[in-house]
Amino acid sequence: MTITHVDNNYRWNQCPLCRSDNVRKIGRTHQGGQVKFSSRDIELSSDPELWVCDQCASGFVQNTIPEAVAATLYSTSDAGERWSSMPFDQMKTTEVVHAMSVVFRDKGRVLDVGCNTGELLDFAKAFGCVTSGLEFSRPSREVILSKGHAPYQSFDEVSDTFEIITAFDVVEHLYDVPAFLNMCHGKLVDGGKLIVLTGDIQSPTARCTGARWWYAQPPEHIVFPSRNYFEGLRQFALAGWLPTYASKGYRLPPYRVWLSLLKRAITRQKYDGLPSWSPDHALICLTKTC
Repeated sequence: MTITHVDNNYRWNQCPLCRSDNVRKIGRTHQGGQVKFSSRDIELSSDPELWVCDQCASGFVQNTIPEAVAATLYSTSDAGERWSSMPFDQMKTTEVVHAMSVVFRDKGRVLDVGCNTGELLDFAKAFGCVTSGLEFSRPSREVILSKGHAPYQSFDEVSDTFEIITAFDVVEHLYDVPAFLNMCHGKLVDGGKLIVLTGDIQSPTARCTGARWWYAQPPEHIVFPSRNYFEGLRQFALAGWLPTYASKGYRLPPYRVWLSLLKRAITRQKYDGLPSWSPDHALICLTKTC
């Protein structure tokens, strides 16, 4: 096993989302040392920290991997090796599957950003949608091409416009969320929808665990936009906010949650938000307004 040493020395001077200087440290995360970045084994030089913005209530990581280094790690990884290739309707929660079924029934052109091996695109195509995927990983692009979806490596390659753009488990990876939103805005038709699934830093479990929150631990996860942030966007209207979980596997029966919490209490393990006693993600629907 080859381990790549990474100097994670990048620090934000202000909130990377709303650009406010009103930010503060929550604490060190637990992702230092040897960790996985996509499918690559890396060793971090510094302990990352979780910070929060008091202006928009979003979170972000200090001592993160520089963007150019992250781009190299993504492009040389095999995303399909790390992330599940289970069919979309079997992997995601019932409420998310239902919501996306309603969206895709109108057919239209769909671009899935960070599509991995195309499970969401497969689901959309079954409804008659014209499907395209944007993905850094070359092996994953080869898979989606074999499934009949149009593959792109970057927004610069995309010349079409779309009725629907999806970004599931993507925005938490981005160094410039405002720029991403602007790119999506430019690729959407008037009234088009941008649908995002990401962790909710204002959820009860995220609030009570702080820097221990499990979703802030992967080195790829660097920003956590809040509902406040999405509500304040000018070029989009927040049309829907659906509390949910990352996938079906994260939703456990109440008795299993309480048994796990009891075990942690007995063994004096600090709670990291897993298992979560309430939804800690959100399916966010943004409509292009201007």
